[in-house]
Amino acid sequence: MKNKTKTYLLLVAVLGVWGSIGYKIWSGMSPDVAEITPTEFDGAFNPQPMTTLDTFSIQDLERDPFLGTLSSSKRQVPKPNANQQPKTPENIPTIAYNGILRKQSTSDQVFVVSINNQQFLLKKGQVADSVKLLKGNEDEITMRYHNKNLNIKRQ
Repeated sequence: MKNKTKTYLLLVAVLGVWGSIGYKIWSGMSPDVAEITPTEFDGAFNPQPMTTLDTFSIQDLERDPFLGTLSSSKRQVPKPNANQQPKTPENIPTIAYNGILRKQSTSDQVFVVSINNQQFLLKKGQVADSVKLLKGNEDEITMRYHNKNLNIKRQ
């Protein structure tokens, strides 16, 4: 009798769980669509002016919260010199020396140079993208950009 009671109680519980799952599936298949009625509202926007400002201040702590030590030294902020002019970094183009071309019958040399991923065929003294080819051989070339000489080795 004891085992039958437990079996019946468990059977009722299982049927209740599966019944609720079945009901949710059934109600999901045929949902009731409620009509939405548009409500009338005032289209004017009148924001309320802000009366108080939220302010805060950062305070210098003497004790390090992680180490638990006291910081005795204060940070020194370096002052910029009035005589010193700020240096402007030059944007030197990306230059790669790819090789040399020449005819066997003449001594004219044409250098294959990539400047900012664009290939150029240059002779000595020619300018491409404000970069001038000064001299070169099979191993390296010398280029001038804004009065700076750049030696570029062959890749």
